[in-house]
Amino acid sequence: MSMAADAHRLLIVSVESADASRAVCVVRSLYGSARIGTLYQRPSPADGTVELAEIEWYGQPREVLDEMHHGKVCLVGSGAGALRAEEALTVRERP
Repeated sequence: MSMAADAHRLLIVSVESADASRAVCVVRSLYGSARIGTLYQRPSPADGTVELAEIEWYGQPREVLDEMHHGKVCLVGSGAGALRAEEALTVRERP
C-alpha cells in the first residue's frame, strides 16, 4: 500500500440511515481520493471495518470521490451500524 493510501481518511459528516451492516452517509474525502471497494477501519480496531460500496456525487453514481469533495456513500460491513458523525475512517489493508 502506498503512503498516500495510508494517509487517506474518510470523514463522516452525517449518517442518513444505518443498520447492523449497511450505512448511508454524507462524507468528505481527506488526503486523497475515495474509491469504491476501499476497506476502512473505524477509529478503534475493535469497532469493525466497512467497505465503500457506492458513491453518489450531485445525484450521479461515481467510482471515485476526489480529495476534499463531499458525497453520499454506502458503507457496508461489521462497523456500519456504529458509524457516527465526525468520525474519520482510515484505510485498512485487505487481509
